[in-house]
Amino acid sequence: MQQLDNQEILMKLKSSKQFWDIKKKIKQGFNEQQKIGVNDIQKFAQSCEVEDQLIKLISHILKKSKKRETIKEDQIEFLNTSKVKWTELLFKNLDIVHQKTKNQEEDDTNTDSKLYIYDEKNLLAFLQTLKQQQSSSLYQNVQFQSNKLLNINIPLKSSQSILDKYQYLLLQEELQDEKINKIRKQIENEHLDIELEKIAQNFVPNGERCLLYLKYFEFDHQETVIQQNFAKLQKECLIQLFYDELLEIDGHEISEDTFYFVFQEQILTCLKCFIRDKTIKENIRIQFQNGLKKENTEFQLPVTGFFPFKNISKYVAPLCYLSTKIHIIYALFKEFFCRYFCFLHSISSESNSILSLCMQIEEIVSTRSPKLFHHLKVIGCDTLKLIIHQLVYCFIGDMDPPHILSIYDQIIGHDSLEILVILCVGFLNKYKPKLLLAKNGENIQQIFSELREDKFQELVQFAYKQ
Repeated sequence: MQQLDNQEILMKLKSSKQFWDIKKKIKQGFNEQQKIGVNDIQKFAQSCEVEDQLIKLISHILKKSKKRETIKEDQIEFLNTSKVKWTELLFKNLDIVHQKTKNQEEDDTNTDSKLYIYDEKNLLAFLQTLKQQQSSSLYQNVQFQSNKLLNINIPLKSSQSILDKYQYLLLQEELQDEKINKIRKQIENEHLDIELEKIAQNFVPNGERCLLYLKYFEFDHQETVIQQNFAKLQKECLIQLFYDELLEIDGHEISEDTFYFVFQEQILTCLKCFIRDKTIKENIRIQFQNGLKKENTEFQLPVTGFFPFKNISKYVAPLCYLSTKIHIIYALFKEFFCRYFCFLHSISSESNSILSLCMQIEEIVSTRSPKLFHHLKVIGCDTLKLIIHQLVYCFIGDMDPPHILSIYDQIIGHDSLEILVILCVGFLNKYKPKLLLAKNGENIQQIFSELREDKFQELVQFAYKQ
């Protein structure tokens, strides 16, 4: 993409509040009668860190001017082929779901609740098949551990590096009001995403979270545009789509959650707008279904480029606590999905993909809790099967909304989904004593059917226990 010229950079600088704050600071550093030269300004800027602030601001402008291209092809060809097969499978599932809805229309007593194209269990089952399709000649130098559910040769970060990255969370303490007020002022005055990320990594006061998210996604001065775009999508919702019926069923399920039932209407409206939003396809970070068109079929992929899936409502629900304005909720959901949640449904070797995250969890649990890992394998309840729901849906439904929003903070703070690896490991460690006593799948179900209260900080603490 073509770089901005000096004039364009200056124009963007002038549109930033921070630029005028810097200019004011420089002006205050000199006497009105004093003759000021370029060298004087440079020396003053260096002495009070203004130069560093300007460099950061310009770097931020240049970074934001570059549009991140959607990842359409994986560096590993085997995974591209797998993505095609996954999409073909989803088309078959769509035909089955469509037939079920027809049967229900003809027979009111037929109430099959499984009206969804796929869920997290279907996704994990497909990931399991990948190891059976690999060419052994490509992987002759790789020593796989056959006891793992996923043994695929993709580039992975060191598991220890992920553990080290989030270890600072162990030291977080409850902040005093004075410190919280200071953070509030930082959020109100800060505009650089790198600084907003630092705040998100550490602590975000509940009342300021919406503002921080809007600033991070560069929506803080665009409410009118956001509102207009959302109104257009709402008009398009007047024309019924087959997918709307699936979303209504999904929305009904979220209504059974005591924390989110009051938001059922807002959630459903956001989702119906979402599957009609033509800008999703160009803004999403990864194309997680193949995008192929199936011949001789009544349905094609929605304009988003992917099928809606079971529990998609969960991604919207926590954001309803941030604003009473539905267009703001929608804008935040869309941004979170296009930047992050899309990877949780991607057959890909990217570090944020469901495949990479699953393999990281298996690696950490098998090396740090080998007894638990082996025990679960023996009784037929693999590690990933226990945590796939929590992983894919970011613990929504398993934690209270404030704890879920702490997860969202960390996702923004590190521009990464790796916090989910830490929390899944912590989740398994928390229930390790009970899991080690389980003798079969029924015992496991009983453990998790009991009323649980999982908390963000608690699971972080458990993740580092062995």
